[in-house]
Amino acid sequence: MESSYILKMDPSDQQQKESDQSFIGGHPCIPASMEIPICQLCGAEQTFFFQVAFPESHRWHDLSMAVFSCTSCAHEEYLIPEMLQDSLHGVDIPKGFLETYQRNFKIIMFETRAGILRKDYKEKVQFKRWNLAPVSETAINENRIGGQPNWLLEDETPASYNSTVPMFFLMQLMEEFKFDIVPDAPPQTVISLRGKPEPSKHRYYELFLANQLYFFGTNNRSEPLVYILTQV
Repeated sequence: MESSYILKMDPSDQQQKESDQSFIGGHPCIPASMEIPICQLCGAEQTFFFQVAFPESHRWHDLSMAVFSCTSCAHEEYLIPEMLQDSLHGVDIPKGFLETYQRNFKIIMFETRAGILRKDYKEKVQFKRWNLAPVSETAINENRIGGQPNWLLEDETPASYNSTVPMFFLMQLMEEFKFDIVPDAPPQTVISLRGKPEPSKHRYYELFLANQLYFFGTNNRSEPLVYILTQV
């Protein structure tokens, strides 16, 4: 079983530093060779939401995961990551799916040491530092890395990718999580009660409708791929 860590918000100085590795918003710290993702649905630059550096006790230690998603468009069929058609518990994720389902969002995996602060990205989400604190399995209602998922509904843990690579639980982000935005950030485009895209009236962004998010990874450090599923 993976060690479990709570992602605790750091209440101290919130000035982003080059040494920060796990955080919400601000500027992404990703390799210079990686482009800021573009939404395949509308062509806009995607918004950087958060990134985490996996700790030494984790099987993806020395790797980081950065999460981007488009806030410039909203489509009914793409409000959450595409779901598999089969029953999810124990499902085998078909080859290629983990690349093609990233239409209006992007998961970037990279060696932590290769990340640099990308000032070419205009920040939208307010920077907030995360600290990783070891936690027992009894503390389940927290944003966390490792351990076991806290399912809101039934267990939907996938079994494998491409019939050969086992999947394992990476992290979870609790439902109703809101990402505060900087003063000049444009509002997020959302689907209104009339079913039409329109600017949100709130000064925060939501990732995948603020559902509870579960991240699973391939048990293969040479080709780290991520599957995201939601429950509400």
